[in-house]
Amino acid sequence: MSNREMAVTPRFKTHSQVWSAVGMWAWMLHRLTGIGILLYLLLHATLMGTGLIRGAEAFNATLTTLMTNPVLHLAEIALVGAIIYHGMNGIRLLLFDIGIGFSKQKEIFWGSMALGAAMWIYVIITKLS
Repeated sequence: MSNREMAVTPRFKTHSQVWSAVGMWAWMLHRLTGIGILLYLLLHATLMGTGLIRGAEAFNATLTTLMTNPVLHLAEIALVGAIIYHGMNGIRLLLFDIGIGFSKQKEIFWGSMALGAAMWIYVIITKLS
């Protein structure tokens, strides 16, 4: 049996239906945002830690370099979006784990994503103003 045949369950008749399922994309994005947040935390701890070890002047120079870089301002907005998505999806999964809303997974997903998008837009407007 090929991998493609193994991936197709009785619920999904074709391989493309597996990849169009909202839950699969939610799961994949949840994992990617988790990895991204972890990598950010490791980079943040490394940069701040080495700056602090080298002294106050080096720490201030590191902060000045980071805070004046426009690319990092965009990355900061993306980081906030990843944190909001990861948190909202985590709450959604917690609700399912305790048995709330299991039959309405797709609706709860899109509702939580709408709320998360509103929060992210608010953060973007606040940051850019």
